[in-house]
Amino acid sequence: MPEKLTEAAARKALPPVRGQSMLWDAEVKGFALRVTPGGAKSFVLDYRAEGRQRRITIGAWPDWTVAAARQTAKDMKREVDLGHDPMGERQAQREAPTVQEMWERYAREHLPKKAERSQADERMMWEKIILPRFGKMKVAQITHDDVDALHRDITEIRGTPVRANRTVEVLRKAFNLAIRWKWRDDNPASGVRRNQEEKRNRYLNRTEIAALAQALNEHSEPMSANAIKLLMLTGARRGEVLGATWEMFDLENGVWTKPSAHTKQRKLHRVPLSGPAVQLLVEIKAAAKAKAEAEAEGTPPSPYVFPGPTGKPLTEIKRTWVSVCRRAGLGAEVPVLDAKGRPVLDRKAEPKTEFKPNVRIHDIRHSFASILVSAGASLPLIGQMLGHTQVQTTQRYAHLFDDPLRKAAETVGAFVLQTPAEQIINNKNAEADNARS
Repeated sequence: MPEKLTEAAARKALPPVRGQSMLWDAEVKGFALRVTPGGAKSFVLDYRAEGRQRRITIGAWPDWTVAAARQTAKDMKREVDLGHDPMGERQAQREAPTVQEMWERYAREHLPKKAERSQADERMMWEKIILPRFGKMKVAQITHDDVDALHRDITEIRGTPVRANRTVEVLRKAFNLAIRWKWRDDNPASGVRRNQEEKRNRYLNRTEIAALAQALNEHSEPMSANAIKLLMLTGARRGEVLGATWEMFDLENGVWTKPSAHTKQRKLHRVPLSGPAVQLLVEIKAAAKAKAEAEAEGTPPSPYVFPGPTGKPLTEIKRTWVSVCRRAGLGAEVPVLDAKGRPVLDRKAEPKTEFKPNVRIHDIRHSFASILVSAGASLPLIGQMLGHTQVQTTQRYAHLFDDPLRKAAETVGAFVLQTPAEQIINNKNAEADNARS
């Protein structure tokens, strides 16, 4: 007849010669202390679920007291009565996918559908921000509070509120896929309060453009410098320029035909090239041909306008951008901060600094649009040049028309406020000018 299991009984229990010995508890059916020949002692619970006999380990003695193990056994039996299987759920929990595994499947199935630049950006967010925080956690364990705390830390510690928003958006997409994969039933990234973002409208003025062009001409890496020059001359997106092949260009007629696979809107887009743009491309092509002939006889030039070291399209121009912006005076030195927002010190215990441009590469595209506006181009024409498919996208440049509109309004105002005599004189002068013309 079993007796109630006590701490004294657990302490006195001797290891068997072979097999396992079981000290059953009289209070909770199926609850026992298991002793191995090596002297290891642990609490177990025998139960039946879904027609199968189960034995689940609760914990080792003395890390677990008899009282604590017995209470856990009671809780488990209550779950069994409700139709649950503690051992099956524990096994499922062990086998449940982690956030690391979610990322691996996301990277394998979803990431290739994005543009190369977007792939690189998302990969950075996963590897530098998300996985160090959540990588070892189970997908089903992540809560809304976990994601909200990550968003808050990126905002406050890293000081990058926009990056915080983008990280949450990536997580939201990943967890939506996890729901589709039956890895969880809800999305913990949904409903996270985002940081307010203001539309950035940075335009380079004529002086800044001239300084940037001069810095590009003097730069030691012509490949990346020329890529930025073509951005300035065409207003194209960075990915369109870096992924461009020679077959897209009709240099004789000055036309760039962008295939649908290379545009953001996934639509074919033809744009005229200016004389300087054509001249730049002619020079790049001639230099590429000369380089190919010098390296190996009979080797054809790369099909890409801006090939990288491996022969694939050039992907990294940020270093060149920072360099030319520094030379052009477009930015300032700022302190380097660690993950907690503290200044990083050099070997001399002096705060490290780095140059931060005050203009982005994408701002070149905005500047291209502003130049078109100043030249009298309409919004529909600007949208056509930039490859916009929605009028709303082009509307961001509408405010640039304020100056010419204001001048027109001032002209009308000045005329209206003229005296009748002044109006008569001005009208006669205008008639005389028309007659001479």
